[in-house]
Amino acid sequence: MQIQYKTRVRLVGAAILIAFLAAVQYAATSGMLPPTELVPVTEMVSTLMDQVSSGDIRPDFFDTAYRVSVAFIAATVVGIPTGWLLWKNETLWRILDPFLIVLYATPIFVFYPLLIVYFGLGQLPIILIAFAMSITAIVISTANGLDKVPEIYFNVGRSLDLSTLQFISRVQLPAAVPYIFTGLKLGFIYAFIGVIASEFILANTGLGYLVSLHYDRWETAEMYGAIIAIILLAIFVNSIVMYVENRLYSRSVRQ
Repeated sequence: MQIQYKTRVRLVGAAILIAFLAAVQYAATSGMLPPTELVPVTEMVSTLMDQVSSGDIRPDFFDTAYRVSVAFIAATVVGIPTGWLLWKNETLWRILDPFLIVLYATPIFVFYPLLIVYFGLGQLPIILIAFAMSITAIVISTANGLDKVPEIYFNVGRSLDLSTLQFISRVQLPAAVPYIFTGLKLGFIYAFIGVIASEFILANTGLGYLVSLHYDRWETAEMYGAIIAIILLAIFVNSIVMYVENRLYSRSVRQ
């Protein structure tokens, strides 16, 4: 029954996607929108394939992937221990919580002029913006997730005489996996948005830069090809995060 339900959900999702692509294709081929605004989906895909086969888009693709990866991994490595530290120290959590909420709600991108002044143009300002946008969600989700671990888990850990490291790795983190990975998925989304948005004005490489460049040149098909590449990269990395989440969650349930 569960398999049938998941299959129906996937089929409905696929039908919605196909209907959307068909609508875009029709709007472009019927002349509802001029070619300067929209091109057929088939032309978008063929243009992207040409860009991939020629190698023109590869350096920009890997530059964007590198920036997103560095920002997201750094936010994860710093954010999870920081969330644990806040959970461990309630006073510190109460002190920093208002600042975290403000930082979470603040569009970090507005600070890019200061980053340019201090660090100049290049990779670092882009990565720092994406890191700052990503880490807050990870910290808050980790702290909240650990706070929701049932007290009985702590009692079991004490009865088994586990070391601190064993208790964290075998009890706390597995129990908090759903909450932590919610923060990681949000963190990835924010890191990705931060990189793409920054590339529009802070970079001369990357997929965001390509979209801006082709837009300025009225190269509509190439612009949409770069947009499709951005979507594919986001889907690929998010699929990896979800796969790791499912594996860890399954392992925690078995334990």
